[in-house]
Amino acid sequence: MLDMNAALVARTMDLLGNKTRDEIRQREPQIHRRLETMVAGYPQIASLSVFGQAGDLIASSRYSPPPAAAIADRGGFHASSPWYPHPYISLPLYRRIDGETVLVSSVARASDGSWREGVISVALRRKYLIDFYSHIVGDKPGYILSLYRREGAALLASSSPDALTGGLERDGDFTQALRENVIYGGFVQDGPGLGRNAQVSFRRVGEYPVYVACTFDFAELRNSWWRSMVMLAAITLIPGAALATWISVSLLRLRACEAGWSKSAGDLSGHVTGDASSSTQQETKA
Repeated sequence: MLDMNAALVARTMDLLGNKTRDEIRQREPQIHRRLETMVAGYPQIASLSVFGQAGDLIASSRYSPPPAAAIADRGGFHASSPWYPHPYISLPLYRRIDGETVLVSSVARASDGSWREGVISVALRRKYLIDFYSHIVGDKPGYILSLYRREGAALLASSSPDALTGGLERDGDFTQALRENVIYGGFVQDGPGLGRNAQVSFRRVGEYPVYVACTFDFAELRNSWWRSMVMLAAITLIPGAALATWISVSLLRLRACEAGWSKSAGDLSGHVTGDASSSTQQETKA
């Protein structure tokens, strides 16, 4: 998704070129339609926006004309720099315009590379990302997928749609590894956040200043393993027990039939012997 954001920002940069705030204002309807077309078909994107030097909204994919909104009081506006190669990723933000909670990826825009004209930002719907992570985890017990900024601040977690609890932001070793910009890592955690031992694996998302982490609880893993074994045993033993019962019943029936056959054979042999004796006696008398 961050690669997609970068592509959208690059296309917006090409669209705006070296236009000033006033020039963008004059062509706002046309720019709005172009931005709207760019984000069409991406339900995870809440908006693609262009802000001026003072942090005021001057063009948006969602609104035309853009409402009176400003981001000069937010960290992403001042932290974004045209000389920094990666976007600034905000903490979850509650948008005053529409009430959505979003994660904003911001890149500064410079007219000639020497001074800043404003900021281009892509707002991602946080709920969409939580649902996406939850879909990846599925019904696997004890698994948590979470996203963190480089300093260790939690952005979202698959198991916490209304909170920022990924469970690792309080772990000093984890946050230190992220600050050192390691590519990937893993460790066993035993802390009050989970209450039990848990395996943690994390990896940096490309070259971006964010990390994705996967946590799974050993106790839940063992319980899941036992449930799987019981289910496998049931699937294996129940048909086997049914087959053994059927064979036993068949053998019992076979023994009963065999006894019946033996009795019938004995009766038949007796009748045959009796008939033969009677015939012999009749021949002797004759």
